[in-house]
Amino acid sequence: MILPGFIKKELIQTLRDPHLAVMILLAPVLQILLFGFALTNDVVNIRLGASFAPGDVVAADIYNAALASKRFIHVDISGKTPEGAVHSGVVDAVIVAPQGGLTRWIGGRVTGGAGVGSAGAAEGTGGELQLLIDASNVVRAVAIDGFMQGIVQKTCFPGMTSPLKVVVRTLYNPTLETTTFTVPGVMAMILMVLVMILTCTSIAKEKESGTFETIISAPIKRRHIIIGKTLPFAIVGLFNTLVILAAGRFFFDLPFRGNAWMFALENLLFVICSVMVGILLSTFVKNQQQSMLCCFFVIFILMMLSGSFFPIENMPKWLQWIAYMNPMAHHTLLIRNILLKGGNLEYVVQHLLAIFGAGVVLAILAFRRFRITLN
Repeated sequence: MILPGFIKKELIQTLRDPHLAVMILLAPVLQILLFGFALTNDVVNIRLGASFAPGDVVAADIYNAALASKRFIHVDISGKTPEGAVHSGVVDAVIVAPQGGLTRWIGGRVTGGAGVGSAGAAEGTGGELQLLIDASNVVRAVAIDGFMQGIVQKTCFPGMTSPLKVVVRTLYNPTLETTTFTVPGVMAMILMVLVMILTCTSIAKEKESGTFETIISAPIKRRHIIIGKTLPFAIVGLFNTLVILAAGRFFFDLPFRGNAWMFALENLLFVICSVMVGILLSTFVKNQQQSMLCCFFVIFILMMLSGSFFPIENMPKWLQWIAYMNPMAHHTLLIRNILLKGGNLEYVVQHLLAIFGAGVVLAILAFRRFRITLN
């Protein structure tokens, strides 16, 4: 009878702790609800631009057929070159009609004539419709190619002597290497996990061992305590950023096409955000066991809503709003943009401001909670 009693005691002791009870009972329900929406391979909400003459009826029909499929959404790229629109992150893909118009070329094919005109790489080749795809996201790039090929094949042109071909240009990852897409996401995840867990468990360990009270009673200002508990982990995080980048380039031949200052500034802001998350979580826990459970619960949510493995665009609109509040999502997008595209300034500034804003909010919440804990 000793063993059943011992098991009953452990269950009661575990469920008696309100923090552990919430993690055990509420966390699985919340995670399955979020992940059920977030984890989907259906590629939708593809931002599609088009470059063709106003009177090009055939190109317009193909574009409208793509929009009618409900997988693509219209994006106006007026004032931008097709490559510029893809580079800036405004669109996921652009269809480019051949010089002279696709309608004119189709007319020549129907009558048996040769294609009219030719163009450079940016404007299509001969009578072939060109499709520019942002391949920094391999999952979406492959799907976009397949969708557009199917849409063009279904567009019938009676009497045409040869089928319409689509010339696909996969920009920024022409070989469609999966590691080029996944490694930046893994880099973001490793950095967040490392910094957040180190910060949270360090403070929890001080509470559990009783040395936290000693620190509070020491003749040191409270802001110095906060800085002293955060700065070392920020330095560790920045150092590990270089280690992770070096490993990615050495083992996976990860490109680095952007500016070093963009990369450094972005990682600095993200590391600060990660530290703030760790401090905030530490104010809700009393020991290391609680801190680890709390960290892993938060990490799974942040990771799945970061776009590291499952594109945010595939999620429902309401969940996208939540995902874009996640600094890890902006970090992942920025890392891919800087490493693969070279860092479009407008795009980089937009997401840097998002990370900075998240960092400010997290810092305010973390410092207020930490002061309450000190009191």
